[in-house]
Amino acid sequence: MADNDVSEMSKENLPPYAFKLHLVDTRTSLVKAWDKEISKIPSVNLTDPTQGFKVETHNTTFQDFFTKGVFQCVVSPANSFGLMDGGLDYYISEYYGGFEALVPIVQKEIQDKWCGEQNVGTCLIVDVNELSSSIKKYKHLNAPRYIAHCPTMRTPKSLDQSDDIVYRCTWAMLTAVRYHNAIVKSEGKNSKHQRIDEIVCAGFGTGVGGFSEDRCAAQMALAIKNFTAAPANSNQKVTRTEGIGNGSLSWGSGLLIHWSYARKIERAVQTLFHTDAE
Repeated sequence: MADNDVSEMSKENLPPYAFKLHLVDTRTSLVKAWDKEISKIPSVNLTDPTQGFKVETHNTTFQDFFTKGVFQCVVSPANSFGLMDGGLDYYISEYYGGFEALVPIVQKEIQDKWCGEQNVGTCLIVDVNELSSSIKKYKHLNAPRYIAHCPTMRTPKSLDQSDDIVYRCTWAMLTAVRYHNAIVKSEGKNSKHQRIDEIVCAGFGTGVGGFSEDRCAAQMALAIKNFTAAPANSNQKVTRTEGIGNGSLSWGSGLLIHWSYARKIERAVQTLFHTDAE
C-alpha cells in the first residue's frame, strides 16, 4: 500500500511523523464511529498531498488486511506484562507462531525497558524481525517486523468509561512511531532498524475492556488531531542533539511549550467527558 502522495519523496527526506495509520476492526459500528470522527480532521484526508501523516479505516480482520499490502508495524492493545493470550493479542500471537514464540520476545523488551511491568498508557516498539522473516519465508504471509505494545490495562479488567486511557494509548503509539522513525533517520544507512511507513491498529479498550466504541473513536481521533497539530510536527527544522542515535538529528519546531498550549490540550480532552454527560 505505497502512498502515491509521497512517492516523489525519498524515505530519507520524509519527516518522522510522515506515516500512515490503518484503523482496522471487524465491527462495522466501530469503523463507522471512526469514520465520523476522522472526517472532522481534514489534515489527515488521503486526497491532501501536503500531509505526511494520514489515516484510513478498514472493516476487516487484521489477518485479511495483511494480505493487501506490506506493513511495518501492528499494535498490540495489551496488558502491562506482555501476556498476549487473550482478546486480539491471542490472534496476534497465533499469527506470529503462537504464545510460546512471540511472548518471550515481547516480555524480554518489557524486562529490559520496564523491569517486567510496562506502564499503562505507554508504547514499546518491539522488533520481532526473526519471527516476521520466518513467517514470510515458510508461510508466505506478510507479517510486520514491529509490534507496538500498548497496555490499556495492568491486567484484564473492565475499563472506566470516564478514563482518557484510549487517548493516552493512541498518543503514546503515534509518538513512539515518530521517535522510532527519527532514530532510523538519524542513523541513516547504518541503522539496523527499518522505518515504519504503515501501522495497523484496532480499537483500544473495546474488547475485554468493554470501552464504548463511540468514546474509543472520539478519544483516538482527538489524539490523532493533536498529533497532527503538535508544534513538534509543524515548521520542521533539523537540529543537532545528543543522546539520540550517534550524535544525531532530531526533528522539532524549536518552540517552547507554554501553559496556554498545555491548557488547550487539557480542555480538549476534558470536553470528551462533558459531551458524554450531556
